[in-house]
Amino acid sequence: MSNGAPLSKRLDYISCEKKRWRNATRNVDVTPQLTFQPSSKEDLIEIIQDAESRALRVRVVGSGHSFSHVAAPAVSDYFVEMFKLNACSPYEAALKPGLYDRHFVKAQAGLRIKCLNKKLFKLGLALDNMGAFDWQTVSGALSTGTHGTGIKQPAFPDMVRAVILIGSGGKVSHIEPSDGITDPGDFEKFAQNKGIELIQDDDLFYSVVLSLGGMGLIYEVVLEVSPKYWIKETRSVLDWETELKPKLLNGYFKKLVEEQYDFVSFRVNPYKTFPKKLGKEVQLCALTVQKKYPWNQRPPERGWAARTKNVLSTILGDLGILSWIIVRWLNWRPASTPNSINNVIKGTRDKLFVGRSYKVLYQTGLSIRKHGISSEFSFPVDYRKLVDLIEDVCDHLEDCRTNHKVYQTSHIPVRFVPQSQAYLSPCCDGPRMFVDFPTLEDVKGSKEIMKLTQHHLIELKGGVPHWGKVNEYIYDKSGFIDTHYPKAKRWREIRRKLDPKGTFLSDFIKKVGLE
Repeated sequence: MSNGAPLSKRLDYISCEKKRWRNATRNVDVTPQLTFQPSSKEDLIEIIQDAESRALRVRVVGSGHSFSHVAAPAVSDYFVEMFKLNACSPYEAALKPGLYDRHFVKAQAGLRIKCLNKKLFKLGLALDNMGAFDWQTVSGALSTGTHGTGIKQPAFPDMVRAVILIGSGGKVSHIEPSDGITDPGDFEKFAQNKGIELIQDDDLFYSVVLSLGGMGLIYEVVLEVSPKYWIKETRSVLDWETELKPKLLNGYFKKLVEEQYDFVSFRVNPYKTFPKKLGKEVQLCALTVQKKYPWNQRPPERGWAARTKNVLSTILGDLGILSWIIVRWLNWRPASTPNSINNVIKGTRDKLFVGRSYKVLYQTGLSIRKHGISSEFSFPVDYRKLVDLIEDVCDHLEDCRTNHKVYQTSHIPVRFVPQSQAYLSPCCDGPRMFVDFPTLEDVKGSKEIMKLTQHHLIELKGGVPHWGKVNEYIYDKSGFIDTHYPKAKRWREIRRKLDPKGTFLSDFIKKVGLE
């Protein structure tokens, strides 16, 4: 170490100097001074204490799935990779009376959602919801506010009942809401809680549960889960103007989202096309509806096809070479983009799929992990206004094609998320609809269209960007955070209280106006 005394034997053993780190899509590329790979709570405590003794900051990373700079360290920071902390087990320690008929698990921060799903299934349990991808770690999904769809289904932070946080000085705290699941009188009776302080406080919990890594290192979380269940899914291909738009305007779509199904989303091609077979102009959409069924009441199905997703799209979605081919095709023939999006939408059609919950909720191919990048924006739920928003966005993207010669290279997914109590959730003030703009990172013009779209959706339409996706437009944008997050001031106060030395204060938190 060039900065003071040498590392202890423990830290020297689990560290590596000048290790380059890039996120999955390679748009974040850093080489911190030291990278640590801890495998215990004691490792994390010593990392923090050593960093503070040298006046250094500590940043933690999950799987690198996020497209934003939320986890990126400065060169001098300590960088912590959590993948060795991947245990999961049922949680019953010191539960309040009356809660033993509910289901809780304790999961370590570095456990990937994919592995968590498999461990839960073996226990006869399942997450109530998840994002469209399962490569994130528990702490990464939590710290960036990962959500799926389903107006009555929780986003990831809202499934958490306790956060075990290691903060300044290496202090370990078990943090819950004021009406938390733990009986304070029994907490210290359990050996696993030795040396850990129980804190039951709404302000602390709802700040820490979505904290962008700015309040300490999340070591474990306690999740409330459900008995495992089936999901029945149907994907239909529709025309925007004649089929999906009328459903949004006449109230039928609202019933789908709020009454008839547990999960509803759709994808729309931002461009109109003129297929020769149809002989008319269309704008294709894919509508996905999903409903839960208890494990002992598997919905009826017919044939092998109902037990698998659209086979062709599933196989191709996992082939990295396919994205490589598409990127080169679109760079060679950008004008083919609208028809290419049509082919993708038609390829996802599936009359019926019945499967385990997590296999149905997974909606993305592995190839997108390396080639896909996106910006996503949320708006208050209003189905009629959603029609105006979609058509405005399509006009914007048509303008980008005509005047800037750049294309949106993917369909636009739309999801629906309930209100959240997390102070930094975009849904803190009510249910939101999330409009996503994925694109292929290596296609020419992808960065330009993302900048143009961020400006349009944030500045002109009032959208709030997702923490884990491309969101540079709000850097140094005075007043933005306090306008859209009513509890931002209290979140800042909690962050400073838990991190008085600035050990966990990142450049990202400063840039977005949270410090």
